[in-house]
Amino acid sequence: MKKPFYKKWWVWLIAIIVVFAIAGGSGEEEETAQKVKSDAAETSATDRTAKQEETKAEPAKEEFAVGEQVQLGDNVLTVTKVEKSAGGEFDQPKDGHEYVIVTVEINNAGDENISYNPFDFKMSNSQGQIVDQAFTTVDTNTALQSGELAPGGKVSGTIAFEQRAGDTGLQLQYTPSFWSDKTIKVNLQ
Repeated sequence: MKKPFYKKWWVWLIAIIVVFAIAGGSGEEEETAQKVKSDAAETSATDRTAKQEETKAEPAKEEFAVGEQVQLGDNVLTVTKVEKSAGGEFDQPKDGHEYVIVTVEINNAGDENISYNPFDFKMSNSQGQIVDQAFTTVDTNTALQSGELAPGGKVSGTIAFEQRAGDTGLQLQYTPSFWSDKTIKVNLQ
């Protein structure tokens, strides 16, 4: 005699996964990336609530510029500098390409620890290609590492990408959460 399907182990495994997925996704408000004013570190919780209500009336900006502080959830990202490099004596990009070295600063504006990782960053170019960071030694001393930030903490570092030389359509994409598809996009022109 066969067991009923609901008594099989794989049915219960699927049910548990579905329950955790629903529980993990519920209760979260829809987050969008927002430009942060320079005095954001000194605002109180009441001011933040008022600011969030103000931004709901305005259409959300989807792309940002170098130097702007952009907040998504508890993560505040600032791209502070963009440099280009032809590489070094032993480490050079492919012919017709260059290294684009982006200096970023990440701040924790929340009440809990957040994780950061250079693999959270990608770069798109004018041809629509989205690439991961390049493995190069041109930014060894300044490269962004991975870790956690305590509330109020900040970290800065560089991330290098290999792109076609002279591309004017470069855009840095930062997805701070593995569980979310929300992305901060910063135009690098």
